[in-house]
Amino acid sequence: MQFTKRVNKKTFNCIQIEASSRCFLKCVMCPRVALADQWKSMDMPLETFEKISQHFYDTSLIYLSGWGEPLLNKEIFEMVKLAKDSGSAVGFTTNGMLLTSETCKKLIELDLDILGISIAGATKKTHEEIRVGSNFDRLIKNIEILKALKVSYGTGKPKIMLFFLMTKQNIIELPFMLMLAKELGADELVATNLSYAATPLHDEIKAFSHKTVNKSIVEKIQEAERKAKEHNVAFRSFPLVMREALVCEENPLNNVYVSCDGYVSPCVYLNLPIERIPRIFCGDNHTMQRKHFGNINQNGLLEIWEKEDYQLFREKYKSRSALLGDALPFDFDKLTKMDEWIETNSLPRVCENCYKAYGI
Repeated sequence: MQFTKRVNKKTFNCIQIEASSRCFLKCVMCPRVALADQWKSMDMPLETFEKISQHFYDTSLIYLSGWGEPLLNKEIFEMVKLAKDSGSAVGFTTNGMLLTSETCKKLIELDLDILGISIAGATKKTHEEIRVGSNFDRLIKNIEILKALKVSYGTGKPKIMLFFLMTKQNIIELPFMLMLAKELGADELVATNLSYAATPLHDEIKAFSHKTVNKSIVEKIQEAERKAKEHNVAFRSFPLVMREALVCEENPLNNVYVSCDGYVSPCVYLNLPIERIPRIFCGDNHTMQRKHFGNINQNGLLEIWEKEDYQLFREKYKSRSALLGDALPFDFDKLTKMDEWIETNSLPRVCENCYKAYGI
């Protein structure tokens, strides 16, 4: 594959690509499990991936994750290689079960930049009750293998990021997770929220609330923050309090998501591999049509990006982000006007009932 390098400013911060929508775990919070009768399970064909790859020089990061396990795609190493050849940073998130010694060696030799690993508890019992089908002992062993191989290769890559999805069940173990992250040689621990609830169960187990903040959960996060400083572990946690963001963390102004079947969307939350997406938001049930602006198998990525309806979608966020400009966080006069500005510059309708739009 030949790349034509762009000399102007890059269009994208991140091109996120779903290598696979399949997975062999049955995690309690996963929409793939809850919506199994509708779910389209597949791997992205290399041919589809190659159609996106001509734009890799136009992004800073290529992240090969969506709703499934990337390592199930037999072409994943070729995908990493092709992405790395563009000069962009490359990463993906895995459940860690397939991180054999041979796989870890290949990823190191391919110079993978970021490897996110999902872990649901600091103990075997908690992790395996949440990530059903996972094996905690094997997961820990796999991370230890990766750490040892990085040392033997004399490299700091891939950066190991442990993703701990906060729930009411596992939050008590978050401070212990800090110590486990240190022992495993992880570069960072990130405590995330269950920001998409497809069922009442998902809505019930999430750690944050749209009503009142649980003080015991706040205390556990604060304890983890203290331990992180004490033991010099990079740690961040997502907010527990909802506040409408001008532009959500998914950043649809500069990021794009391509599903394993080729559909192009602003983010992963609008593009599950089902036609009608259920969503529980603040206790209310909603259903939305899968939102995309074209398919990479029919049109080029920039052609889709520049479609009128996609530009109109982004225009909503452009007008909202214009409030801040380059002054954040120093122009406090602008910050005090934020709530008033938000009221007169509404979110796109498909984003109004998404927790990510409220900083979660």
